[in-house]
Amino acid sequence: MGNRREFLKRTLAAGLVVGSRALLASDRRRVFVAGFSHETNTFHPVRTASFGFAQVSRTPPVVWEDAGLTVIPGIHARPNGGGTIEEKPCREAMNRVLDSLRAAMPVDAVFLRLHGAMYAEGIGPAETVLVGEVRSLVGPKVPIACTFDLHGNIPACLAQFGDILVGLKTAPHTDGAQTADLAGRILLDTLAGKAHPVAYVLPIPMILQGEKAMTTAEPFRSLVEEARRIEREGVLGHESKILAATLFVGCAWTDSPDTGMSAMITADGSRGAARAAAVHLAHKIWEARHQFAFGCETAGLEEGVNRALAAKESTVFLTDSGDNVTASAPGDLPIVLRHLVERNVKSAVVAGINDAPAVNRCFEAGVGKSLALSIGATVETRFGPPLETEAQVVRLIENPRMAVVRIGEVEAILADGPMAFTDPRQFPPCGIDPLTRKIVVVKEGYLYAALTRIAPRYIMLLTPGAGDMRIESLTYTRRRKPLFPLDPSVSFDPEAAPAP
Repeated sequence: MGNRREFLKRTLAAGLVVGSRALLASDRRRVFVAGFSHETNTFHPVRTASFGFAQVSRTPPVVWEDAGLTVIPGIHARPNGGGTIEEKPCREAMNRVLDSLRAAMPVDAVFLRLHGAMYAEGIGPAETVLVGEVRSLVGPKVPIACTFDLHGNIPACLAQFGDILVGLKTAPHTDGAQTADLAGRILLDTLAGKAHPVAYVLPIPMILQGEKAMTTAEPFRSLVEEARRIEREGVLGHESKILAATLFVGCAWTDSPDTGMSAMITADGSRGAARAAAVHLAHKIWEARHQFAFGCETAGLEEGVNRALAAKESTVFLTDSGDNVTASAPGDLPIVLRHLVERNVKSAVVAGINDAPAVNRCFEAGVGKSLALSIGATVETRFGPPLETEAQVVRLIENPRMAVVRIGEVEAILADGPMAFTDPRQFPPCGIDPLTRKIVVVKEGYLYAALTRIAPRYIMLLTPGAGDMRIESLTYTRRRKPLFPLDPSVSFDPEAAPAP
């Protein structure tokens, strides 16, 4: 009891009471907020053996302002690495999240920030397992709200544990705040007795690269609009309101029994309505299964560079999709850098390459110095050797620790760990204005929204690596079978899908 009082004192002192009304903490509804998220890439060559921990500090949903809630911040746990997570550290991380919940109890509600594609040895879909253990702790009457990335691989059994399940709708992702607010609003209505959420998850036997399900292109754009229509209008034959409808693309680089698409619904008081909405959306997805194609310009490495050099646009962004850091690939492959250097390409920058030893050598040498460097392939060694080259140190950055080097007329940003350049604001500290370069290479799949807004043109390179877009060449050992399009003759009737 003493520990819980101290926890409350720290919480109140940190100013984490939401709402401006002068109520005592004991008069407020207590909402526990925690995070546990990862997009696990099981094709990454190194298993993940540790987690990073922080007290949840992200801003609560805007709709909670002046709502008379006391937000109890729990632990946010995130793996330190991109590969399959080892069982012991995953279990320890789950226990730390659960311990922070125990310290906060009793609570009136739980709000969990998840991703949906975490996979751990001996545990499986760890985020879903965690939600189940939270349910065991708080009992059947405390509402549990969860938010997800739409690239989650969602087991049907999740709906047995969570009441309010809401995922992102956009790819590239632009609706994080709106997703949190929707889940937060439903939770408020639930606490006020205005809503009685019931969830349903319907897996679809279909695996898809996220870059083939972009809301900037068909058919996914129209499918997401149909999900939004159902949220506005409900589903035929049912009076209950559909509170949230999410279409999950899944994460193709997580080899698991749950990998694939799904429809996830939160309805008001009716499991029948939730299932009907999920069946309706699953039908729509299945009918469109042959229409999914990359929603952006794509090319092989040589052809993509050729197009970029010949382009009328002043700058062309190239995404190194096989080594996509945002899909938990290592981010250390020098394949594109090597190609640009060997072709003596002018006015190009590669941002960035994960290589801590090379960064350390640059710091030892100092700005302006030239040195022999071995660049890349420090983690991912299956796709060729490092680039052995003479490089000049152009700039050193302390936080995050990076080194900018020049090889001929090609610049490379070397980073002390996986580094995804997803925002224009990341370039100025490196002394680089990307729009003054003809070619800008980043380790992504589709180009992130902030870069898309400034890019005159971008091309996704179909390169090798742990995030290889050519998923038919990947060796899956745990995936369910059959699964379209890897098993082209699969049939699927959403109406006949078994109940979880």
